[in-house]
Formats: sequence, C-alpha cells, structure tokens
Amino acid sequence: MRASIATALIGPFILACCAQSAIADTRAEADQPNIILLMTDDQGYGDLGIHGNPVLQTPHMDRLAQGGAAMTTFFVGPVCAPTRAGLMTGRYHYRTRVVDTFKGRAMMEPDEDTLAELLRHAGYSTGIFGKWHLGDSYPMRPNDQGFDESLVHRGGGLAQPSDPIDNRDRYTNPVLIHNGHEIQTRGYCTDLYFQAADRFITRAVHQNRPFFAYIATNAPHGPFHDVPAELYEKYRAMDLAPVLLGQAESHDQVARIYAMIENIDRNIGRLLATLHELDIERDTLVVMMFDNGPNTRRFVGRMRGMKSELFEGGIRSPFYIRWPARLKPGTHNDRIAGYIDVMPTLLAAAGVQPPDDLDGRSLLPLLEARQPVEWSDRALFLQVHRGNAPIRYHHFAVREQRWKLVRPSGFGRSEPPENVSFQLFDMTHDPFERHDLAATHPDIVQRLKTAYDH
Repeated sequence: MRASIATALIGPFILACCAQSAIADTRAEADQPNIILLMTDDQGYGDLGIHGNPVLQTPHMDRLAQGGAAMTTFFVGPVCAPTRAGLMTGRYHYRTRVVDTFKGRAMMEPDEDTLAELLRHAGYSTGIFGKWHLGDSYPMRPNDQGFDESLVHRGGGLAQPSDPIDNRDRYTNPVLIHNGHEIQTRGYCTDLYFQAADRFITRAVHQNRPFFAYIATNAPHGPFHDVPAELYEKYRAMDLAPVLLGQAESHDQVARIYAMIENIDRNIGRLLATLHELDIERDTLVVMMFDNGPNTRRFVGRMRGMKSELFEGGIRSPFYIRWPARLKPGTHNDRIAGYIDVMPTLLAAAGVQPPDDLDGRSLLPLLEARQPVEWSDRALFLQVHRGNAPIRYHHFAVREQRWKLVRPSGFGRSEPPENVSFQLFDMTHDPFERHDLAATHPDIVQRLKTAYDH
C-alpha cells in the first residue's frame, strides 16, 4: 500500500488507534454491507444457463444473476493476472507492474493501494480463497496486501511450476498456502475454497464485523485431468455439439470444463444458503464475474473470441451484483464498464473514500438509478501480450460505447508482426464484430489511436 513517510514515522500507536476507531465507526454504520466477490478462472461469457448455454447447468449462478442488478457490457482483460491487478487496485494493470502472467511479470507493485487494504482499514474482516496470482513472496502475498485470512495456491494455478513439489499436479487433496504456510488439505480444491470462505464468513458474523470475502477459483482453468468424476461422466455422456462450434475433438475437454463449472455452481448454492441461514442476505453485496474469456473455442453466444483474444468473446464478462438492501433485481445498464471499476464500486458501497489516482469509476450511480443519470462517455483500454513491457499498438483494443478499435497482433508474441492491420467496429450496429469499417472511417481510427496514446 502506498503510504507517506510521515505515516511510517508516526508509529504503531496512532495506527492502532485509527484502526480501532475505524472498526467502531464501521459497527455503527448500519448500511455498510458485507461484500463477497466471486470470480472464476477461464469461464467464458457463454458458460451460464442464463446466457443461453443449451447444455451447461448453472441454476445457482442463474438465480444469483436474476436476483441482482447487472452491467451488461462489462470488460475484463484477455488473460487473468492483468484483470486481477486492476480488480484489486482500480487501475490499469500496466500501472501496477503486472504486464503478463508468468516469468516474474505478474508481481504487483507492493505499494499499490489494494481493495483489501482499504476495506480492512475501514473495519472489515478480509479474506481471500483460491487464486491470487499477484506475487508469492513478501511483500506481495495476500496477507501482505490487506487480507487477514488467506487460503490460496501459488502462481497462476495448481499444477503449475510455482506449485509445491509435494502437490504432484493435484486438484484433489492439494497442498495449499494458508496464511503464508503450506498445508496438506483433503478435498477438491474448489470445495475447499468455499468451505474456508464459509468458516470465515460465519466467524465474522459472530464477531459482529463486516467482511470482504474474495473467492477466486482456479477452476475451470486447466489442467483437466483431475475434475469432479460424477459431473464429468454426466457431461461426457451428453451431446455437446451445440457448444463446440464444430470442434468435435474438444468434446472430452469441454465435458471436463463443464464438470468444474457445475461444481462451482453447487458451491455458490451452498454459499447463498449460508447467507440465508445467517440472516445476512439483505445486507450482503455479492458480485459475480469472470477473469477473461473461455479457455477453449466454445459457445459465447453470438460473439466471437476466446481467452487471450481481443474480440468480444475474449474480453466480455458478466457483472452481476446482488444487494437486496439497495439494488432492485432486474436492473440492467448497458454503459461500458470494466474490471477497473470494481474497486471504486465496492468502496463506494462501503462508504470508503477511494484513492485519487484510480482509472475506474463507481458504477453504483448506474446500478441504483431510478431514472437516467449523467454519465459521460469514456474509452476503455485493453492490452496484454508476452514480454517485459507494453509495445505501442501491440495486441490492444480501445472500446467506446459505440466504436471499438482493435489490433489483434497476438497475445503470445513479444513483438508484433508488421502486417497486422487495425480493425474498427461500430458496436451499436454491429455488436458481433462482423464488418471492419477502418477503411471507411480513418478519422475515427485516428481519434481512438490518439486516445490510446494519451
């Protein structure tokens, strides 16, 4: 967290007094909600029943979506760590030192003000369960960055090079990191995260403290060898042709992915039941979103694209937010929004003043509006590719409400090929990006390039 020299010199006495004051103020603030942020890994926009998937069964996610409000044109990064950095800071990931997903390029600058830090300073009990992917060593670990409680894996996922050697690529009975220490667990990884979150939530309620629970599953990210067996057999026996986009060879892999997603859905059902049993549904804000597009080329509605790509199917995520105390179910807003808006939105809900240097803005005025509100148009910038630093115009997109400029030069390349052209789409009249208008609207192309440059 960024702090002044004066703050560092004042010492622990005043800091402790401030913390106790914040907790007291929080307990007195009746409308300060509990917050649950749910984010899955590599689940695509089309991987929900409510989004028209004809095969996958997600009744609890669908119920959560139907019971809340939504931003219907919501964007995330093409890959995971950039989204996570922006989610935690409200700033574009390149500002945070996160430029990629591996080889030391996903270590967030420790001085960033994080959502967890700011909520903890406001009296919240803070916990993370699942995937962090912003640094595994001091001072970048979750417990160094504002989380009181953490049960996570290292790096970008289980069965990756950062895994403890003893884990042996397991999703079942994995070695996880609990508050900085390796522990041997028993159970399937997703179940373990939700069980730990349940205990954390219950404890916070009994302590009469508001809580922030960040539940970020590594499923349905690969590898796919260790998935819930019962659900795998269910989907393996089904006709998946409607979601495979002609790629019959991916039947087994998608069956495994859907097994992981339905397992997440069942856990969300149990989580919602816990909120009901604890009688905190009304005052608990629950957000559901995904970190990037799907990890195979499969159903994404009528959009095109997948993880790592800049077409809508690779960067669109649901953003459902249920808060019975303040948000009317079924409220939908189509203004463009993105992962950088999550932090300011949740801080606004908690009554916490955001830092001055955020790129995002609170979405609450749009979500709470009973009538139209003033909301200036803006551009969102999306870019990520392999390498140590961003290269101008390499694998990037600029998205306004109507226009989208994209240069899909390849996430996997550290240098862009020379022959990749800019593409321009009128998203109002061509929401599925079928007609490139760059040649007929060079003025708009130049305007969006200029916006990117500044």
